[in-house]
Amino acid sequence: MKRYDPEQLNNTIVSKEPFVEEKKHNLSGDTMRFTPVSDDTISFEPIRTTPSDFSTGETTRISIPDAAAKSRRSETPPVDSSAPARKKQKQKIGAAEKAAKIRMEPPAALPSAQELLEKYHSGLFLQHVRLAVLILLALFGLLHMIYQTFGLTFLPFVDPIGPWLSILIMLLSALLAVEVPVRGVLDLIHLRISTHTVAVFAAILALIHALLTLSSESMNYCETVAIILLFQYRSLLSGRSGLFHTLDTVCSFESPMGIFDAPQLLPNTDSLRRDSADMDDFIRNLTQTDRPQKVLSVYATVLLPLTLALACLFSVKTSTDFLQLWLLMLLCSIPCSGAQAFTQPFRVLAKRLSGFGGALCGWHSAMVFGRKHTIILRDEDLFPSAGISSNGMKLFNSYDAGRVTAYALAALEIAGSPLADLFRSLLKNQYTRAYPVTDHRFYNNSGVGIEIAGDIVLVGPLNFMKSMGVHMPSGTRVRQAVYVSINGELAGIFAIKYKSNSSTRSGLKDVLANRNFSVVLATRDFLISPELIAAKYELPTDTMVYPVYPERLRLSEIDPNEKHSQGALIAKDTFGAFATTVAAGRTLRSTAQTVLAMSIFAGLLGLSVCIVLMVWSAAAAVSPLHVATFQLLWSAITAFVSNILLKF
Repeated sequence: MKRYDPEQLNNTIVSKEPFVEEKKHNLSGDTMRFTPVSDDTISFEPIRTTPSDFSTGETTRISIPDAAAKSRRSETPPVDSSAPARKKQKQKIGAAEKAAKIRMEPPAALPSAQELLEKYHSGLFLQHVRLAVLILLALFGLLHMIYQTFGLTFLPFVDPIGPWLSILIMLLSALLAVEVPVRGVLDLIHLRISTHTVAVFAAILALIHALLTLSSESMNYCETVAIILLFQYRSLLSGRSGLFHTLDTVCSFESPMGIFDAPQLLPNTDSLRRDSADMDDFIRNLTQTDRPQKVLSVYATVLLPLTLALACLFSVKTSTDFLQLWLLMLLCSIPCSGAQAFTQPFRVLAKRLSGFGGALCGWHSAMVFGRKHTIILRDEDLFPSAGISSNGMKLFNSYDAGRVTAYALAALEIAGSPLADLFRSLLKNQYTRAYPVTDHRFYNNSGVGIEIAGDIVLVGPLNFMKSMGVHMPSGTRVRQAVYVSINGELAGIFAIKYKSNSSTRSGLKDVLANRNFSVVLATRDFLISPELIAAKYELPTDTMVYPVYPERLRLSEIDPNEKHSQGALIAKDTFGAFATTVAAGRTLRSTAQTVLAMSIFAGLLGLSVCIVLMVWSAAAAVSPLHVATFQLLWSAITAFVSNILLKF
């Protein structure tokens, strides 16, 4: 009878005698130490780490100054006898003591998640009511502009009021959205000009322009300003609602896990891992200013003086009213939907993640998860032990069931496979003892070789047994099964059944669809392959990286001690919550950047149109309805694009 030599993975059949003699030669000696035969084998050893300085590789030491050095530093310099010198010396000592006191004061304590939750929950319902009233006012203002533009007569009750109705609508909108003018004034005082500041300037100019044109009965721009105030207020409310949903989710966690950016495991990409959460770090980064807001601040800082200069220039050259020119340029160039480029997607994702047990750390999550990352998939991420069961067993060549099960269990324990728990229960039913392993090796094509009491045992999937030349009788080609070979003969087949779950499927769908995530399979169970994942979860796994078995064992063992940035929190250490939260952080960044770019483009486009009209001396032809339609049209486009991006 002929067999395959385990060391010749791709060679033709060789005799049994060289197979056994070569193995005995490699395992000879009193110590029975394992000697690798080729580069395709590795000896599995647990990876141990010690605290060290990552930059130098050496242990970090902290030197403590002695008492003498402390006393020397605490000594005050000699005091000069002259009065001016003594005064100067006292001032130096006082300044030094004050600086030392400041250094000794502990930093301000961060508020807890519960305290922040109560803060953002207070008055939230009334703010939503105010938003609803603002929407009604904006719709009525839009209807009034249509009525005035086309000379309609279906609203006769507004004729006696005249232009005062537009002023009233704007003042009511400013009162309901009081946070917007307050925020705009504060930003101006702190020299952090924002779109809220530009909206305040536009409201003041619109009010002055409306009062100056009362006698002429011409249309004013107050109702257009009311629409802009609506969008500005909605951005603030969306940000507050997003923080509320996030903190409400976090406060429901009993022992949350954090998602950290970890050092590189594969070239050119960092990896993400789960570890105990750092709540202080999460609270500290949650309320940071987002990057879209910073970009809009730069845009607004440039916009105000630029429009002022252009209005002055064209008012002189065209003899057009300066006030109207500046107001028109501000209204057309304000990125109406830009203020909610980040806050609206953050609110939607925070509410969606609450059902998955995840919480994003504001824009900080978008920065952490927006880069290229490697996501390591381990056994428990795909098929937890509770979802793995036996689907039958078949023995060959008169081998005893207890012996074959014990041999298979020994190989699975050496590899640290999650199937070991299942085989322990099978062995317990056989009332058979476990066997000690004298040597082992791992094969690139997902197999384990061990030696037990002189028997050479191979354990692996079907393709591994084929490559090792083990004869397969008819009717034994079961793909989802553990094969056991003893001394080159097929001894047993154990069929395994895997159960999928919806949470893991949702997480896999999110990360596999994102090109910035490199998904690497690092499973110790040699039956879990991209083909099995594709069949069980009905997802394409073409982009999944599937290293050789020894490399998968190495990657599954690596657990870096070094922590980088924490991007989010999850309620449980499950892959579904992990993958969904990470994908949401990536979606948040791409959506916010896209909406921001579209909004700034719309603002620059509106400003360019105004400049062209001024060159043609036709700025007065732009009615308030035209400006309102322009802003509403671009807001609808950006909202549509945002909703599409948030669904992926």
